[in-house]
Amino acid sequence: MSSTQRGRGSSSSAAADVDPSEPSVARPRTPSKRSKKASTSGGKDPVEETLRSPPKRARARGEAGNPKVVTPASELTTSVAGGKKRGGRSPRSPRRSLDLSSVREDEGDSTDIDESKSTAEGAGKVTGKTKLPFGRNVKQIEIPRNVSRVYKIVHSQTGSVGGNGHGGAIYGELTTGSMQKMTNLMMKHTNLDKTSRFIDVGCGLGKPNLHVAQYPGVEFSYGIELYHTRWMLGMSNLQQVMVAAMSDFENGKDKGDEAIGHRLYFAHGDITEATHFDPFTHVYMFDIGFPPTLFHQLAEMFNNSQSEYLICYHGPKLMIEDYGFNIELIVQTPTSMHGSSEVHTGYIYRRSETAAEAKSCKTKKLGVLCDPLFAKAYEMCQSGLKNVHDHTNAIVESNWGVSSRRRTRSVTKRQIEHGGKKTE
Repeated sequence: MSSTQRGRGSSSSAAADVDPSEPSVARPRTPSKRSKKASTSGGKDPVEETLRSPPKRARARGEAGNPKVVTPASELTTSVAGGKKRGGRSPRSPRRSLDLSSVREDEGDSTDIDESKSTAEGAGKVTGKTKLPFGRNVKQIEIPRNVSRVYKIVHSQTGSVGGNGHGGAIYGELTTGSMQKMTNLMMKHTNLDKTSRFIDVGCGLGKPNLHVAQYPGVEFSYGIELYHTRWMLGMSNLQQVMVAAMSDFENGKDKGDEAIGHRLYFAHGDITEATHFDPFTHVYMFDIGFPPTLFHQLAEMFNNSQSEYLICYHGPKLMIEDYGFNIELIVQTPTSMHGSSEVHTGYIYRRSETAAEAKSCKTKKLGVLCDPLFAKAYEMCQSGLKNVHDHTNAIVESNWGVSSRRRTRSVTKRQIEHGGKKTE
């Protein structure tokens, strides 16, 4: 077919062979029927309309071969409808791309997003940036230097995931970033600071206690664990942290943003042996898997205490309506777990009703209301680094390698721990 014959083809073939980079009126020609129809109806330039709209055949191939929404990677390249270039010429109709400006980040794993900045002064922090999918940069949560240092010690002892739990391979452990996010929220909404007293019910390896003892550096960080193996792993972590803190003290390095806090105590026992949560201002528990009977006991303890805040991982319906905690929700946030893709929402509550005077704690220690179960530990943590260090070493040495049956909640007599020895 001659060039003249090719030039007189149908409107669809003419449109398919036109190069958009050339002027739209390269040579005069007779408008097609479709162009005439368009010109009579809308008054548009027939040549411009032909170049702008792809032919029916090309549109049919495009609709059949290309999805309407494509991955953002196609922003960088364009292709002819149907995925085939002709003669190396410029593509005519670029594919649609997603507009990322309106796409929200995945809130199920938000531990890399700096949701709330702490207000403590002079705390050195490890920070950085992480790259989200499709090239977006988000600032990571800032981890204080002494917290990072303690976690390195813990991970060298027991790993990041944890393990050797009673009846199972591992127990759940929050990521460092998730625990820092919870700590930041507690500082912002519950005034967690150096005067606060913090308890972790079911402390396991002791990471939450170790964390808040460093930042913000609470007055008293107490953990209690029912299972002997888990408690000993936590004590092993605490012993190594105390060794590092003692070394810093002896070498004059116990100041600055890497100084290790030492006001920590881990107990092997049953939390229901106490009747109140006093003297603690903040009651924390990773309560996934707690039995309902325990929740009812904890609710009674909390309601009869002066403790102001409760931090846990169950929502208001269960905690308030089903278990009867006198609390109201302040804030909630998603958290991530080490070693799995699980996401658990952390809830921070405040007390909604004052404890009844008749049922409140009557005993005091160091000038504050204190349940007898926690009195010795509270006094120990106020006595200085050396006493805490020596006590921790004595407990570990007396229990290391001891195969002890786990504590149960069916005991009829209370047992209070005294220097690693238990008395009736």
